[in-house]
Amino acid sequence: MKCPKCQFSNREGAKFCKECGHEIEIVCPQCGVINLPSGKFCDNCGKGLKEISPTEKTILLAKSERKNVTVLFSDISGYTAMTEKLDPEETKEIMGKIFGEISSVISKYEGFIEKYVGDAVMAIFGVPKSHEDDLGCERNSRDSFIHQSAI
Repeated sequence: MKCPKCQFSNREGAKFCKECGHEIEIVCPQCGVINLPSGKFCDNCGKGLKEISPTEKTILLAKSERKNVTVLFSDISGYTAMTEKLDPEETKEIMGKIFGEISSVISKYEGFIEKYVGDAVMAIFGVPKSHEDDLGCERNSRDSFIHQSAI
């Protein structure tokens, strides 16, 4: 059986090439039948075959888990008025300091910043490590208070 990548002759039934390590057989994602790599469609069910990249394999093999998380979304009050009065460089410097403070507070409580949008920040708590009080008022109230204090 020839390797589709390097054309090395491998023994019949080999799953990986002895020369380059490339996968020789392709498993149908629909029915699970082993197909030769030269086929574009499964010879059992007709499903299209494509080689799955190592990244996709990792994603497919990853265990999924449902979690409850807390999402914090916050924006700066008076941001538009501030930008009308200040130069863009001054606004950028001020927002950089504010976002730096916000980032340190969110990291302190083991949250992570999902994204910044203009003058707003969206943070998530409870992923990958959850805490008993991630969803509770106590932790969220404390986070909000510290968040405001930082600004």
